[in-house]
Amino acid sequence: MPWIRRRARRAHPSEERLSDLEFLALVKESLEEYAPGVTEGAELRGNSLSSPSGWAVGVAPPHHGGGRHYDLVALPDVSLQPDVPCFTDCVVAMSGDARRAADAWVQTAGACMLELLDPRSRFADHLEPDHERGVPGWHSIVSGAYAFGVDGAENRRLQAALLDANVLHRIADTFTADLESPYFNGVKVFYGGRPGAMHAEIRVNGEHHERASAAMAGLNLPEPKVFTAVRSYALLSPLGG
Repeated sequence: MPWIRRRARRAHPSEERLSDLEFLALVKESLEEYAPGVTEGAELRGNSLSSPSGWAVGVAPPHHGGGRHYDLVALPDVSLQPDVPCFTDCVVAMSGDARRAADAWVQTAGACMLELLDPRSRFADHLEPDHERGVPGWHSIVSGAYAFGVDGAENRRLQAALLDANVLHRIADTFTADLESPYFNGVKVFYGGRPGAMHAEIRVNGEHHERASAAMAGLNLPEPKVFTAVRSYALLSPLGG
């Protein structure tokens, strides 16, 4: 699929970390822009955004990261009790731009949630195990790439580079043994930083995966000329799940 478009309108950056509900209000706004109508009737309460159609997004207590770090939990169907299937992801409001952080989540992990809710390949790709971009042994729902940096051309170049690198397919043997959920496993791909100080990371179900991250670093992705970061997200389900 084409890479996810970035929104032009931005809120003014803030030096302070927003409260959970303030950040979720930005997530709600971004979701509505990205998928009009999806937040109809959704309510902000406590530390969650809940929809009458059954999905919810919550902010979990932070277990890593700095002050503008948000750990999000997506629950596509809260009616599946008592063990509600969910997946996790985290975003950082770089330079204090919380709206951009909300957009980054919505257009990657959020896109995968939207695709679970309405599986028509409008928000993310469905890839079978034998697809050239698929993960052997798993059904994949894969978002596009979202970039955030100081130069639009560099954003687009690294977006294309990350997609062309076909990361999850190429390093699948480093992390698939650690996919434990019988429903869906969230896998984040992140690459970014400054020239000479780039960081590659794979997170599996919210946790840094050392072996997969090292394998991704070995793919020799290009460095940007200025600070740039790019990310994508995938949900991997067992075959028949």
